[in-house]
Amino acid sequence: MHARFMTHARLVVPLITLFVLVAVTPTSQAALRCGSSLVSEGDWPVEVEERCGKPDYVATYPTATLPGLGVVQSEEHWYYNPGPQRFIRRLVFRNGSLVRIDSLGYGFTVSVNPRCDLGTLRSATNEYELMARCGPPVSKRTEWQVAPTESGHYGSQAALPVLIQEWLYDLASNQFRKVVTLRNGEVVDIESRPAK
Repeated sequence: MHARFMTHARLVVPLITLFVLVAVTPTSQAALRCGSSLVSEGDWPVEVEERCGKPDYVATYPTATLPGLGVVQSEEHWYYNPGPQRFIRRLVFRNGSLVRIDSLGYGFTVSVNPRCDLGTLRSATNEYELMARCGPPVSKRTEWQVAPTESGHYGSQAALPVLIQEWLYDLASNQFRKVVTLRNGEVVDIESRPAK
């Protein structure tokens, strides 16, 4: 009986280990299934819209401006919210080309009359959630910064621009205004600011 158990255990343990490794391995975000269609990096915005429909929210940002020329590069964040049973997807386009697909956690049901309070601000994880749950801020600041490369150096060709935003919310039930800081569209901090 003991030898039979050991033989069975030798077969089952590697299978369980393999299953666990497959289950925790991150999946590639290079493609997104929309019904029976697939969108992937390099697709045009019109192709994505034909396959996935209109996004729930679009944020457009200039990423480079030159004196006399204006915006020479742009970035758009498209958000798709399939509801509370599936993950929100953010599609990032640069200069009209899909460059990244992000999974942002579970979706939610959008309220017809959003009511914003401190708890709502704290639970929001990205710019789309803030807009859907709290509406537009009373004021915004937007700045592009250059992130250090993996080696810690600034300004090399591998450095990526980082979009830093500050959104100011004036909550009626609170004497303090709230400044929500976003980094590349994701909420990273909330600070209080005295109301005037």
